[in-house]
Amino acid sequence: MPASYSLYELNEYIRRVVALNFSEPIWVDCEIAQVKEVRGNVYLDLVYHDKTSNEITAQISANIWFKTFLFIKNKLGALLPSLIKEGTHVLLKVQVEFSERYGMKLIVEDIDPAFTIGQMEMNRQKILQKLLDEGLTHLNKLTKLPSVVQRIAVISSETAAGYIDFKNHLLQNGHGYQYSVKLFQVAMQGQNTEREVCQALDEINENSRNFDCVLIIRGGGSRLDLAWFDNFNIGARISKSKLPVITGIGHDIDSTVADTVAHISLKTPTAVSDYLIEHNLGFETRVSEATNWISQLAKRFVRQHELTLLQTTQWMKILPTEIIRKHMNSLDQNTRQIQVATQNSIRKHKELILMADKQISLLDPKNVLKRGYAIIRQEEKIISRAGSLNNKKEIEIQFYDDIIKMNKT
Repeated sequence: MPASYSLYELNEYIRRVVALNFSEPIWVDCEIAQVKEVRGNVYLDLVYHDKTSNEITAQISANIWFKTFLFIKNKLGALLPSLIKEGTHVLLKVQVEFSERYGMKLIVEDIDPAFTIGQMEMNRQKILQKLLDEGLTHLNKLTKLPSVVQRIAVISSETAAGYIDFKNHLLQNGHGYQYSVKLFQVAMQGQNTEREVCQALDEINENSRNFDCVLIIRGGGSRLDLAWFDNFNIGARISKSKLPVITGIGHDIDSTVADTVAHISLKTPTAVSDYLIEHNLGFETRVSEATNWISQLAKRFVRQHELTLLQTTQWMKILPTEIIRKHMNSLDQNTRQIQVATQNSIRKHKELILMADKQISLLDPKNVLKRGYAIIRQEEKIISRAGSLNNKKEIEIQFYDDIIKMNKT
């Protein structure tokens, strides 16, 4: 019969081997697959994914005892809940233990938050590079907010303090601006975040005519809580959105993939509400300034035209007198010219008449007869040629001083 060991002997041997080889705590790179808290103790299921295939290649249980949990909590404060949650990539300081009855387990002694944050940053950079390679990082920044924003689609959690603060601050603004806010309820952290946020963005995009912009807002939390928005699919949906997307999910020094690709990234929900109020106030201010400018311009035009009208009125008062004066001068001048011309014309015509009279006198038959000429008539007709005489009839000869009648024979 071959040599054999009892199960207890085998496990005891394994325990001694483990104790010998892992006498000191070690740091383990793993991912938290499941978390359960029982009476102050925290029980974890840890896994490791193959970097190429992403398949689970190792799995083990781990415990954080109550006192250790208090120590880590005091050390990390508000950061701890973001580390001890499903899906978080962590670096744990563990003591490897093996129990003959319960098998292998890891006893967690500490957590390195810098490792997790570093892994998150590496993951964020990879996603951003992929978005950049696909030309998606600046698409949403090219969209334009309307001059007045009123119809707002909000992706958030209804019970989140950040959403409540945002809505109260926006709707109770001191300028009396009216906004229509429609909430698309999603999980803002956890395994459902990617699916629900993407579904909300798709639904809003299909109804983009009903909205002016999209807001993604959430309340406070640690840097690790923001890791759910270091997601390629969420980033791609934001980039491809037909509407400008404004994020208010970060903090003063933290930025996610969603923030990087959004149209505008602000730090808090209240900052987002302030931005929307200031945006509309800016439009109102521009309209007011334009109205004032138009009013001032109109007043200036009126003043200029009033001055022109006054000058024209004064000129019109002076103009008739000036015109009359000019025309009187012209009339006097024309009168004098007419008088001179008339006198000249009369003188010339007198001279012509005298000349004509002289010519007429010279041509008067009496004056001609005085010079020794006579007029011969026959049958009351003047005879100027001898051949025109009728020898049988009487002729009449007119001299200057008398008329005689005689026969030719």
